[in-house]
Amino acid sequence: MACFKNSLATRLGRSYVEKTLEWFLVNPNRFLFHCIKDEKVVGYCGGFMPIKPGDGSSSGMLQFAFSEAIKGILKNPFLLFHPEVAQNYPFLWMNIKRRITGKAKPFKPVSATKPFRQYVGLVVIGVHPDFRGNGLAQQLMTEFENRTKDFHQKEMVLSVKKDNQRAIKAYANFGWTTKEEHVKTFVMHKFI
Repeated sequence: MACFKNSLATRLGRSYVEKTLEWFLVNPNRFLFHCIKDEKVVGYCGGFMPIKPGDGSSSGMLQFAFSEAIKGILKNPFLLFHPEVAQNYPFLWMNIKRRITGKAKPFKPVSATKPFRQYVGLVVIGVHPDFRGNGLAQQLMTEFENRTKDFHQKEMVLSVKKDNQRAIKAYANFGWTTKEEHVKTFVMHKFI
């Protein structure tokens, strides 16, 4: 939590963060690793390899930690107005309704116009602010590339907010290039 002090995840609380980290550990196509200095975790990185159309990190992780997200919002109601929560009102309402009624909408597959391709997605990478500039991000990125090779994949993909210029510059320094531009994010990728 110390790596991203002002993030929505941190504001939703410790149980939400723990549940999202658990998401990485319950499926063999996901992974999470960390760096330790002086017996403290000072950096971590997590990723996944999609195995079917629609298999993504954002929706899957939020579904997995949904109860904890709602508890975090109930403890801090002002979070209902957080921009990242507000943009997901339809998703939140659909999930609350589904959990109350027990009725799930049928799965709608990703458009057939976009062929499914495998890659390894970088979901999160963070280094505690006190330990930045010591090569830890490079170590984490190198290990991420090794995990990508373990999955026998060549393409790595990530999504980054457009206003996160520090991260965009760091990814570019590690050899990532912009693949797509969306309203609030860039999709970057790198081939190994």
